[in-house]
Amino acid sequence: MAVSGCARECAEAQSKDVGVIATERGWNLYVGGNGGARPRHADLLATDLDEATLIRTIDRFLALYIAEADRLERTATWVERYEGGLDKLRAVLIDDSEDRGADLEALIAAHVEAYTDEWRAVLDDPVKLARFATFVNAPEAPDPTVAFVPERGQIKPLLTVGRR
Repeated sequence: MAVSGCARECAEAQSKDVGVIATERGWNLYVGGNGGARPRHADLLATDLDEATLIRTIDRFLALYIAEADRLERTATWVERYEGGLDKLRAVLIDDSEDRGADLEALIAAHVEAYTDEWRAVLDDPVKLARFATFVNAPEAPDPTVAFVPERGQIKPLLTVGRR
């Protein structure tokens, strides 16, 4: 995701799964962008949305994607193959043409409610945190299984045979 606060689009919002660009009247919402090996500009789903409508529409988009996309399918591919195209997607998400809005919003609400911060859990658990002692708590006692080699004036971990 990316949010650009102006039309210059410095955050490259149109190359993300979900991109938001500020306008004089609200927010433009883009979906289905993709970087990487097969770049794709996102499609403009809605224009000049107020903040509440923007958030609700993003929630619905993500919930519908989770519910309908194939496992590991990128949003770009899913949006491209969405039956009925962008107009149908817009109708489902914004106009609630299939009366699924409440269910999609409930899916996201359940996800938010169940969310746990995995990094916070490590910081709060001394046993898990101890696994990172070399890097956090004991720089003077490095892990004997990790070796470093110099490269371009910096150090990098030495890779063992068979590992990349």
